[in-house]
Amino acid sequence: MKYTIENIAGIDVIFAPMQDANSITIEIMCKAGSIYENRENNGISHFLEHLFFKWWEKYPTPKSVAEAVDKFWGEFNAYTGDEYAGYYVKCAPEFINKAIDVLADMMNYAKFNAEELEREKWVVIQELKMYEDNPMAMAMQKRQGYYFGDNSYGWPVIGTEENIRAFNQDMLFEHKAQLYTKDNLIIVIAGKIGDKQAIIGQLDKEFGNIPSSKKGKKPDFIQTLPTQHEAFYEQKNEQTHLVISAPGFNGDDTTRYAANVLATILWGNMSSRLFQNIREKQGLCYYIKASHMSQEDFWVFVIRAGIDKKRFDFGIEKIFEEIQHIAEWNITQEEFDNAIGYNEGQIQMGIESSDEMASFIGNQYLIYKKVETLEEILKKYKELTIDDIQAVAKKLHKENLYLFYIK
Repeated sequence: MKYTIENIAGIDVIFAPMQDANSITIEIMCKAGSIYENRENNGISHFLEHLFFKWWEKYPTPKSVAEAVDKFWGEFNAYTGDEYAGYYVKCAPEFINKAIDVLADMMNYAKFNAEELEREKWVVIQELKMYEDNPMAMAMQKRQGYYFGDNSYGWPVIGTEENIRAFNQDMLFEHKAQLYTKDNLIIVIAGKIGDKQAIIGQLDKEFGNIPSSKKGKKPDFIQTLPTQHEAFYEQKNEQTHLVISAPGFNGDDTTRYAANVLATILWGNMSSRLFQNIREKQGLCYYIKASHMSQEDFWVFVIRAGIDKKRFDFGIEKIFEEIQHIAEWNITQEEFDNAIGYNEGQIQMGIESSDEMASFIGNQYLIYKKVETLEEILKKYKELTIDDIQAVAKKLHKENLYLFYIK
């Protein structure tokens, strides 16, 4: 896997050629996620993402914005998370100049039209209600507040209905001006790259007017674990949805590879412990998952499941038993080998397409200003030992576990 980094018009641009691909993706990634918000504007990063698609210079209506990419059969989408927001166009390689033109018009000339703004509030409120009607989503969202506390790290990305109703043009323009700057965003181009010099010339021309320096910054992250090891939220669901959290390892710590393998042994495939012992043998749930979530400032093990209310106490007992078993010295060589192979396979399959490659490289560089190649990552997995996994597993002793559930 090869890539190069060029500074074009003051912006770091990463080129990741995939000459056997049949597509190309250009993605703009900006450190403008929900952790950069305050109580009054919580949710504005996500709302800004919506309004970016509504009204520009060359494309002055939402329909013309949509048609701009539809005309060359491209895929146009965006997302907002805790750390950053991303905007991308994926298309056939011969249309890269049109894809660049569309994204440049968005970044330079978004109007945040007042009428569209008011109309979009109802759309986002309906999105919020959709999440509130989904107990799996609500369990994770409410757990965020329980685990991280009343701060931007614990608030929902989508915000609150009260905040959404209060957003106005000035707030959107201010948020954009503070964070959507040359030193706070990157551009990634992955896929079948043809005339690279032509792409560089177009980027230099169309992205030169973006402001140079950011004015906003995220608050300092202070890890304060919950005072109680168990909490719940009542929603009157048919199932009880639980989330068990434990401190993990940050995204720039090589120990995270061992943490990923541990999560796979717990739950990563159909032969994993939680799937076999909680779902298959006990019949306690339909879904049960484990993962290690690592970001720049916070990192956490998460185990979640949906369990029949009448068997909830028994289910919790059995899940904690599995967690405690793995926190002791009993990982087998077969489990270890299977988990290593599974992780190696997943990461290779996960970057087969140009959009996946763009996100894979961009995520690393935006946050850490460096990129680990596929070859480097596979080498890290091959160097792991059972002892490495067991050392991480010790962090899952019961005193480090925090249970949150929606019933």
